[in-house]
Amino acid sequence: MKYILISIVLAASFVLSGCSGEAEPIPDASDNSYGVLQTVAIRNQPEEYRLFYEQEYQLGLFEPEEGAYIGAYVLSNRFIDYDINTFNKMTGREHAISVYNLNAGKPFPEMWVISCIASKKTPYFVITPPNEYNPFDHALIDELAGRFGEFQVPMFLEFYPITGLPSDTEEYIDFFRYARRRFREKAPNVAFVWATDIRYAAEANRFYPGHQYTDWVGLHAIRPLEGDGYGEDLFYAIDYFYYMYQKVKPIALSRFAVSHYTNDDYIFKNQIAADEITRVYNKIINYYPRIKMINYLDFDESIADPSIKGDYFTVTDTNIVQDAYSAVISNDHFLCSIVSGMESQQVVQIMRSPFPVMRIGDYWYASEFSFQFDLNTRGALGGRKIDGRMFYNLNFFARNTGRFLESDGDTNLLFMGY
Repeated sequence: MKYILISIVLAASFVLSGCSGEAEPIPDASDNSYGVLQTVAIRNQPEEYRLFYEQEYQLGLFEPEEGAYIGAYVLSNRFIDYDINTFNKMTGREHAISVYNLNAGKPFPEMWVISCIASKKTPYFVITPPNEYNPFDHALIDELAGRFGEFQVPMFLEFYPITGLPSDTEEYIDFFRYARRRFREKAPNVAFVWATDIRYAAEANRFYPGHQYTDWVGLHAIRPLEGDGYGEDLFYAIDYFYYMYQKVKPIALSRFAVSHYTNDDYIFKNQIAADEITRVYNKIINYYPRIKMINYLDFDESIADPSIKGDYFTVTDTNIVQDAYSAVISNDHFLCSIVSGMESQQVVQIMRSPFPVMRIGDYWYASEFSFQFDLNTRGALGGRKIDGRMFYNLNFFARNTGRFLESDGDTNLLFMGY
């Protein structure tokens, strides 16, 4: 319709000027034809949106179909007696997961696991190397797998997270794969998590052991204060990691913490921390449907060595931060117990495209890359170049494949579903 309208206006202008034999006057804002042309021109300016779409997907081990588990690490917070139940009461919400850091070779914390089972919490272990001289000790893994297998309850094991880039890529991958095989044999109740610190999100993929050896992938994001903020926005790194793995694995923000105080300048910045916690959790709710777990680390870094810079990452020692955390986790998106079924299911999941879609008038145009990598096809109808890239009409594609489009102009989001 808009192209017809442009043609009619241009044709009318040409006829009027041709009949008079005089030069056509320059239209001003009060001229009706000028207003129509201006309106049409505005409607034909590309407006960028973010595309979400549905795709068939095989759920991972203990992965919920919707929502995200909430968990916490409290074993370094003496002020709540290192107790997850106290943490739950103070924050007003049950947490599905309780976290334990275990150095390979150290005694297995049997009583802690029993306490988790008694309080209906799922144990989440972070296993780190025994030492820097012999990190890949196969005998330790055999013994550890046997201990985990003694408990017939769901557990998560984050194995050898990338907190610094290993010197030998092949040895790391081979050892991770060996550990996963042994746990499958002796402890099939354990979901394996491969994780990296957010600082290495763009580099860690070369240490990824492969889809068949991982059940979940995770990120660490510990946010110390830097002046009046936290440095670069963590979602830049999350985006890279998210687009890399969203189609193949459930994603966890497996270690997340925000500082509200540092003994470097002795100033509490509670509101800044409260705002950041609220922003991160809300953004995950609204924009990252494939993040299926968030574990908060409630700890005071300065206890380890008060003489060096240390940050307070606790949410339970100041009302402003605690209230913000309590409010945001009260959202129904966050789950208080895990899905314990061992059999995977085929479901539809919402994926997020890394490529923009353009709104032009009443039509949507997706980039050729979105058609290729998101929709697994080639754009064919309504092709046009925008900023040197080919875009194709998404309305035609949706109609021909039995899908629908819904948009939100306030957030510039476009959803395509079945």
